[in-house]
Amino acid sequence: MKSKKGFTLVELLAVIAILAILVLIAIPNILNLYRNARENTFVDEVQNIIRTAQQKYIEDSMNSKNVTCYDSKTNSLDIDAKSSLKYKVELSNSGKIISIEVMDNNYQLIKTNASDIKRDDIGNSKSNKTIKSEARQEGTGLTACDGSTIEEGEEVKTKYVDNELHGADPVLGDKMIPVMLSDTGVATYADVYKDEWYNYKSKQWANAVILVDSPSKEYTAGEVITDSDIRAYFVWIPKYKYKLFNMGDYNGLESSQPESQVQEIDIIFGLTNTGETSGECKTPMESGLSQASDATKECQLNDYMTHPAFLSIPSNGFWVGKFETGYNQNENVKAPISEDEIATWSTEGAQKTENYASTLSNKIIVKPNVYSWRYSTVYNYFMSAYNFNRTLDSHMMKNTEWGAVAYLSHSKYGIMDEVRINNNSNFLTGYAADTKDAASSTTANKQWNNSTTGYLASTTGNISGVYDMSGGAWEYVASYREDGNMLASTMDNIIINSSFDEYLDKYSSESTITSYSKRILGDATGELGPFWNNGNYNQSIFFTDYAYFIENIFPWFARGGNNAYTTGAGEFYFNRASGGIATDNAFRLILTPTN
Repeated sequence: MKSKKGFTLVELLAVIAILAILVLIAIPNILNLYRNARENTFVDEVQNIIRTAQQKYIEDSMNSKNVTCYDSKTNSLDIDAKSSLKYKVELSNSGKIISIEVMDNNYQLIKTNASDIKRDDIGNSKSNKTIKSEARQEGTGLTACDGSTIEEGEEVKTKYVDNELHGADPVLGDKMIPVMLSDTGVATYADVYKDEWYNYKSKQWANAVILVDSPSKEYTAGEVITDSDIRAYFVWIPKYKYKLFNMGDYNGLESSQPESQVQEIDIIFGLTNTGETSGECKTPMESGLSQASDATKECQLNDYMTHPAFLSIPSNGFWVGKFETGYNQNENVKAPISEDEIATWSTEGAQKTENYASTLSNKIIVKPNVYSWRYSTVYNYFMSAYNFNRTLDSHMMKNTEWGAVAYLSHSKYGIMDEVRINNNSNFLTGYAADTKDAASSTTANKQWNNSTTGYLASTTGNISGVYDMSGGAWEYVASYREDGNMLASTMDNIIINSSFDEYLDKYSSESTITSYSKRILGDATGELGPFWNNGNYNQSIFFTDYAYFIENIFPWFARGGNNAYTTGAGEFYFNRASGGIATDNAFRLILTPTN
């Protein structure tokens, strides 16, 4: 048997030497491949920034926003890039990119062209070598759109966006603070760079608050906000289109109760408007119409249509008061002034009322467990809401805006069921009845943060939604019948004859209590039919909520019903009212800050 012979030491050293030579030869090539890969990645990222900036400019233009500068610090783009990437893109008023600066830890690109910079202008071939590693200057930074500096080494954060919203993410206006609500209603300052603030696919709607004028401290992200420092809560309603499920061509009542036809409302979020492409259904904004005057086709069943609530505002959506509007007052006072005092005002009192309304906005609060502001007129509510915060484009909720909230609630993004009535007979906000159609009571109800009952009064079925849309006080909305017999005519005419058109929904002067066909598509009135009378009340197929259209002597819309309406109250309740004072009326705030 022969013995096996191994390598000698000399042979092993020779092999090691050969391998070392091979490694020395290969390393430069490997490093070159690595460098080229990093350069190519950087080029791809620059090209992606150009593409995204052009798309964002188009979206902003469609929403009447003239944005010509985007950067990674103050006005970021929705790009998938590493955190070290810093950029600024400037565009002309016609949307051409005229300047771009991009840098990361290794590379820097600066390119200017007043005529246009295209994606193909940025490459990494031998014939178009735009990237050089030595171009990255140590210690340098970029100038952001607002003139501040994006320093070297500064962490660049991108605000969280919900991909389900397709760009319709919340817009925070002046002094608005994003908040996350715990299961018990404790508000924590939300970090807008994390994905915890909102998630509409999971029915978690975005919430924000406005603080009192002199809060106890200055808050930062992650801190719990003291309840006494909060003046108002708001919930974000993202812009969307919905599939038409009923054209609402009803002009009377059925002889008997029709079969229930309540159905899920199909909603798609996004900033683009239907009708911008030929052949699409363009939203008819007028009472009774199914076709816009400049549209190429009539809206038809199962067409997608941009909801009308979003077409008069230059924003991604709107903020709605989380609760009925309250009045900052002593606990035992249910009205800011007495009903008798307002009722006895003479014609000369119109000026008194105007002055009164302009100062009342300072007293507005939107919080749970406070008295709804009642005993007042449409005029007072309208002007007080308008003057609440002009920077945030505050106004009184319209019928179409009510419809937008109700439809979202009855989609896969909301509770998809009848919201529980607020049956608190003291008209305190944020309560829920112990049973579905409970009678008015001071004790048989739970507060908004009760996880088993209170949540059921929310549009989401959880604490993130909107409350008091069923029961509480019934709510005036800024929507009226043209040529109606305005019972408070002097004050009402100040509204309808002034420059407030965008804050009002106008309905046909021919409407009567059963003219449901005079609806505005999307306002959650005529589309809820067919309708019938149960022997006492007109009702719709949506949870048998009361359904009365506006008429000549009652020309203003009312929504939600009050705490005593049991089965008749609901977010799909609509009725008619005079515009004057009632013991159980209220209203709701809307904010539409622009991007």
